[in-house]
Amino acid sequence: MGNRNEAVNNARNQPNTSPSASTAQCPQTCTITSQTIATSPANRARTRIGVGEEVELTVSPGPATWSVSGGGTLSSTSGTTVTFTAGDRTATSTITATGSGCSCTITFTIVEPSSWTMTRRSGTNLRHTNGRPDCGWLGIMDVHPNNVNFYRVETRELNSQFTGNGSYSGFTGAWHQPASQTESVFFPITSHSDSDGSRVAMNDNIYTGDPGSAATGMAPPFTPGSGHFPITWQWRVVGTGNIHDFPVVRQEAKIFANGRCESRKGGHTEFTLHNDPTSTP
Repeated sequence: MGNRNEAVNNARNQPNTSPSASTAQCPQTCTITSQTIATSPANRARTRIGVGEEVELTVSPGPATWSVSGGGTLSSTSGTTVTFTAGDRTATSTITATGSGCSCTITFTIVEPSSWTMTRRSGTNLRHTNGRPDCGWLGIMDVHPNNVNFYRVETRELNSQFTGNGSYSGFTGAWHQPASQTESVFFPITSHSDSDGSRVAMNDNIYTGDPGSAATGMAPPFTPGSGHFPITWQWRVVGTGNIHDFPVVRQEAKIFANGRCESRKGGHTEFTLHNDPTSTP
């Protein structure tokens, strides 16, 4: 069954003072064994879990009456095995099992998504037109921290407008998505790795655009310019209406006089030179 965690009440043969417990003395050690539903990260006995994560809890001796304080829900308030589901906000949640004259607890630290990053999808080309200072790439998104699994979280991107200078001045006010669209659809998280975090099932077409020859010229030296979209991604736990913002991150574009173009989003940068071959992702 993988790694398991046991929370133990060592008050053997001591009076149980929990309000919901029997007044009889505990005849044996009470333990709660926990195992996360998600198989990644590999430590399924961890008590630090992501919002919405589910954990199977088993009490010995059982059955028992179960209760939770600090947030989250239980699949049942009685039985030997129940499932705890974390809430959608940062919390410290304590689950108590009481039965057979014994009471024991286990405590979980619930963490929210705190940041996201992007990388270029493996095996894809850059987007570029030979002779022009433009560049683009196909991005994939990962949600952090990495030591929990956000498989019950989904994300979406709000629309935003560009601010540019130099050769990008003409793009100022342009919308990142169609102007009539306030946000994207929600994208699910479908996988996790210790190195990358929780991966969002989506492709992000990231492109600087080409300001045109009137703004940049046709050959080096090109007219420099830079600009950005203020990007806000949002997240929510599936099945809840509560939507939360990630910190704003810039999607940036830059043209250099020598014809180098840079495109940056989510901490990742790709670039082309004006004389690179034409390519598409």
